[in-house]
Amino acid sequence: MDTPVAPGAGTGSLPVLDRAAALERLDGDEDMLATFLALLVEQSADDLPKIAQALERRNAREVERLAHSLKGAAASLSAERVRQAAYQLELIGRSGDLSVGQTALARLSDEMQQLRAALGPMARS
Repeated sequence: MDTPVAPGAGTGSLPVLDRAAALERLDGDEDMLATFLALLVEQSADDLPKIAQALERRNAREVERLAHSLKGAAASLSAERVRQAAYQLELIGRSGDLSVGQTALARLSDEMQQLRAALGPMARS
């Protein structure tokens, strides 16, 4: 279920990654988790610049589409802080009002950096 978060709302009380929940979804397969997390890191490395370009071009539909894709990937891996940040950006794209898009993108980028840092050597990107 998607729960919106107000722009600028803190997610610091949430873990960067709920490893136990992610492993439960993957039947305890550590290798699969590492692979999927690496794919999320790669996807974000590709999509964050595309979102920035879409914001510059004022392409709300593209912002929504790219953010939705990242949100789904993060949700499936229990990376809730990334999921919430991506969802906020998705809502901004859906609304068509991109005035706070750069702020939301910065938050998503920051959450992805924190996830990469938490993964350490597991992040292959």
